[in-house]
Amino acid sequence: MKGFKFSVLKSHGTFKVSLAFFVFISFNAFSRSSDGKIYAENLENYSPDIVYGGLECLFTSCVKEVVENPSNTLEDNGSFSTLYSSPGLLGLGGYNGFIEIGFDDIVPANTPTYIRVDGDQNLFQALLAGTLGDLLSDVLGAVLGMQIIQVIAYDESGNVVLDENSNGGLSSGEMKVVMDENGEFYFRIVPQSPYKSIRIANKSSALVSLETEFTLDVYHAFHFDPLCNYLPEFVSYDGDGISLDALGLGGGTVSAPQNSIDGDAATSSSLSTGLAGVAGSMSQLFYFSNISDQSDEVMVTISGDPTLLNLELFSNLSFIAYDGDTEVYNEDLGALADELLGLLKLDLLGLLMDGEQVTFPISPDLPFDRFEIKVNSLLDVDVFEALNIHEVERTIGMPSFEASASGNEYAICEGESLSISPSSYTGTGLKWYDEAGNYIGTGESLNLNSVNSDETYYVASSDNCDGTMMESARVAVKVDALKVPQLEDYQALPSVAEYGEGEKVVLEPFLELDADIENPEFYWSFSPDGDPEIVGEEIIDKGDHDVTYRVLPNGDMEIEGLVADEEIDEVYLILQNGETGCKSVQAVEQVFKILPLTWGSFLAKEKESGIELNWFVGLDRGVDKFIVQRSFTGVEWMILGEINYENSVLGEGSFDFDDDNPAVGNNYYRVIAVDIEGEMEYSKVIRAEFQQAFYHSFSISPNPVYEKPKLYNRTGNLYNDLILKAFDRNGIVVYHTAIDEVAPWSHITLDDNIKLQPGVYVYCLFMKGEIISRSKVIW
Repeated sequence: MKGFKFSVLKSHGTFKVSLAFFVFISFNAFSRSSDGKIYAENLENYSPDIVYGGLECLFTSCVKEVVENPSNTLEDNGSFSTLYSSPGLLGLGGYNGFIEIGFDDIVPANTPTYIRVDGDQNLFQALLAGTLGDLLSDVLGAVLGMQIIQVIAYDESGNVVLDENSNGGLSSGEMKVVMDENGEFYFRIVPQSPYKSIRIANKSSALVSLETEFTLDVYHAFHFDPLCNYLPEFVSYDGDGISLDALGLGGGTVSAPQNSIDGDAATSSSLSTGLAGVAGSMSQLFYFSNISDQSDEVMVTISGDPTLLNLELFSNLSFIAYDGDTEVYNEDLGALADELLGLLKLDLLGLLMDGEQVTFPISPDLPFDRFEIKVNSLLDVDVFEALNIHEVERTIGMPSFEASASGNEYAICEGESLSISPSSYTGTGLKWYDEAGNYIGTGESLNLNSVNSDETYYVASSDNCDGTMMESARVAVKVDALKVPQLEDYQALPSVAEYGEGEKVVLEPFLELDADIENPEFYWSFSPDGDPEIVGEEIIDKGDHDVTYRVLPNGDMEIEGLVADEEIDEVYLILQNGETGCKSVQAVEQVFKILPLTWGSFLAKEKESGIELNWFVGLDRGVDKFIVQRSFTGVEWMILGEINYENSVLGEGSFDFDDDNPAVGNNYYRVIAVDIEGEMEYSKVIRAEFQQAFYHSFSISPNPVYEKPKLYNRTGNLYNDLILKAFDRNGIVVYHTAIDEVAPWSHITLDDNIKLQPGVYVYCLFMKGEIISRSKVIW
């Protein structure tokens, strides 16, 4: 050991030598901690004692120990050595204390070493603030600039590879003050060359008044062995553009930074820019003991006052990861929230705006050993508003579904089985959970039998970290059980059916209103199994003419070339629910004939009291009458009326018909032309929406009431499970009844209606909790 010195105490002419130090060296020369820490175990050198004289030392000499208990720095047992410094004290000249401790093996370059220290709390709080240290020293009253702490690292040959000191704060990336989960302070040094020993010196500025003495307690120094560990070991904070006024008012600081790594989500650090300038920012930094795997993620738990969490914060709150001094990831909260909503089904912004405490993962996708949460300055933010950081830790990466065709969302036919597997994952296995968070199994895949309802499952990667099972964030896997289409769910209806010879017929896929098909997709085929699909057009040779079947860009089928009384070929309409293969195939029913009568326009127009129909035809044969039909579904038709024409004169004609009682909502109409020979041909089917307000569709009569009142349904719709309530002028319910059913164009008598006091009442009709009719009734 170079420059080794035994501690000798001189007092009253008595000589004492402590042997405990030899025992300590003997038992600890090759020790390593069980928590992955490799300690500096060799006492290389330390400041010699100072011999001084004074009145109390007239008959003997006195010794000042500049370094007390130097051997205490070689073990992690809560003990420490104390280093003194002063420009001069009680007749002494100035002195600075130092201690040099060494590792058994050379420490590789860029390996962080941590030196636990204690002393002036305000000084270390200022140094913990990084580049803010100088400003914060003015607020705290720290001795920054008066007490100077120097750290030097030496290589194996004694050459200096790092020389940093605390004068003016710590802005260098090679030395910082950090804090552990217990609130203890450490110097963190990162020499860029291999090193073997470290010297810690406690110095005094020449500007300090005489008889001022500074102390520095040094507990131990260590670096980490690359063992399995996911928790950050240390924190610090930093800031930029923060004013002294803001710091003095309590803004622009981080409170209790150690709470964000203490393993207790109920505690938190508090990060705020307060009254920072427009360019200001505040960061909390987290240090990990080893470099992460590329797939590792950071799990962050934060909360905040909803008044603080606004759109400005979402773009000004950033998460940054570093590999050494190299930035490898930088994402703001707003962009991150969009990713999490798709992957984890986590409404991050919504929960934060509700004041919730939210835990979410961040995926740098590159190795990292340091993590930063940074808030840029916010306008109009009070100094007491802050972002709470409850916990930060590293986890193994989430399972990935990126290479899967369906990602993390699956769609299958009702009743089918499904096997779910991520395309890749880290760790040693996968753990599966149901939507309520209950554990349901471990395995490479989740096998589901006969899925009949939409479900959401969750999967996490897992790994063993020195006997502790670790889990990643859980990825949401959405499973949609899609209904298998049935024949009654759809049909092909003529959209534009101009029935003259050689004219085009267009068949339009029609989906019933109650089909409950989530993602309907139609296509056409000549095959009863729906394969192959008709793409573009197909020409069928009929001998004396051709018939062309053409799929239009909107999915309709256009048929060109049919002659009078000709049947179409066997063509099939296929309804598929999404891309799952859940499909139904049905032959197209020919509900038209090709006759030498040309249909022109067929239009519907809503009036105040109903629907007005108008159609135009070219008359190249005699027509006996027109039959007008209506359907609410497009399948079952009812006759509304007839127009007797009985005209054998050829030419053109325009015709009108009024439907005075349409249903509220969709109505479908068609017209049948009956010629003088009794032959029938159909117009196209058109849809008309009747949007008359509900409150015009129901009424109470008689009004004023002089007998039992009746509820009138003035629509063509059947209504079930209605609630009728009557309210007096104070809004108090004075009448309440349930109505099981009221038929179209009918009424029911309110037999149980009590006789009310004379006055005006409001009758409200409810359907599924919503008011669909409101009437003022006079009693």
